Amino acid sequence: MTDSDIVNVAPHKTLPITVRVPGVTTILGEFAYQSHGKVLCCTNTQELIVSLSESPDNQVHVFNSFTGDRKKFSITSLKFRKEDKWANYVKGILQQLSDNNVKLKPFNVEFSGSLLKNDGATLCAAVSVGISTALKAYLGFEISDRELAFLCYRSCTFYCGEITKFSTVLAMLCAEEGRYILFDMDSLTHVMLDDPFDDNGSLIIVDCRIPPMAMREEILYKYSQVYYSFERLKRIYPRSLKDFPIGDLIDRTIPLDDEARKICIAVLEDRIAASNMQKYFSLKAFLHIGKSLTKVGKLIRDDLEITCPEIDWLIKRALEVPSCMGASLVFNGDNVYAVLLGAKGDAPLYEAKLEEYERIFGFKAKATTLKPRGKCEIISS
Repeated sequence: MTDSDIVNVAPHKTLPITVRVPGVTTILGEFAYQSHGKVLCCTNTQELIVSLSESPDNQVHVFNSFTGDRKKFSITSLKFRKEDKWANYVKGILQQLSDNNVKLKPFNVEFSGSLLKNDGATLCAAVSVGISTALKAYLGFEISDRELAFLCYRSCTFYCGEITKFSTVLAMLCAEEGRYILFDMDSLTHVMLDDPFDDNGSLIIVDCRIPPMAMREEILYKYSQVYYSFERLKRIYPRSLKDFPIGDLIDRTIPLDDEARKICIAVLEDRIAASNMQKYFSLKAFLHIGKSLTKVGKLIRDDLEITCPEIDWLIKRALEVPSCMGASLVFNGDNVYAVLLGAKGDAPLYEAKLEEYERIFGFKAKATTLKPRGKCEIISS
């Protein structure tokens, strides 16, 4: 982005301004950034509410309603401070705007909503999108959604040091009600896919109710493993991975160590599955969608070794339901959920199994139909 991409105009909204930012569910392609693959995602019912109001002084005041934490800082001193934790997410956006010659003003901001139970990349993305959207309205600068996504992405990754997916930020800014997003990590473009699911096949997402951050360290570690595995692959195969012959990895034609080989195969198979979704969604090919989900789920569990007993149990029980066409795990913010594809009429069969889940694990799983939500929006001003 260049300075000319952000144009200052007269403010068109006055404080207070309230913005709702949706959460994002990544169904396929969680690690696509390394394989130059595709990401299938949609926004969900989780939300971050960002409420901007007048500051009583010349400082920015930040309040997190979930933790009860309060932070304050000057807009002339936006240095990253580890002790400021999530408040750095606000600073990062202000620094990006300042670098692009946007004249800043102090403000109060309060965060509330279910996304606050997350941490790290998900919360960073939501705060960045919410703050930038509110400030765009308040300060009156003009910028496209795509350029705003790049601004938020830079703030998350470079200023805050979070492993944030560009697809997550873009989904928060550009999602459409009732449509999935298929994002291409190679070209940084995306297409919208109409929701194909109906009474003949519905996508059910199951919250296993493990603590929101229970698997965060495991997933972050897996990001680093995927990165180093593909770095080793690229040294052996320096050409584009867009049409990489995955069979050469499977039959060991390409001399890669076993751990890196199985990680690369899992991520590349995930890429193939995500790429097929545009065709499968348009045809409502539920059996193919389900088969792809199940295959990727097994690879994530066995080869990427991202799993927990609760998710394994939920997926195994789902596949025992006669009409279930497939089951896997999905990434719902900083946590993992189970997802299954089956006919709506057979939902009670799975719900009966969830009662057994509660007896075994001590807490109740929640199953809901996954319906794509809309984008970030100003809900009051």
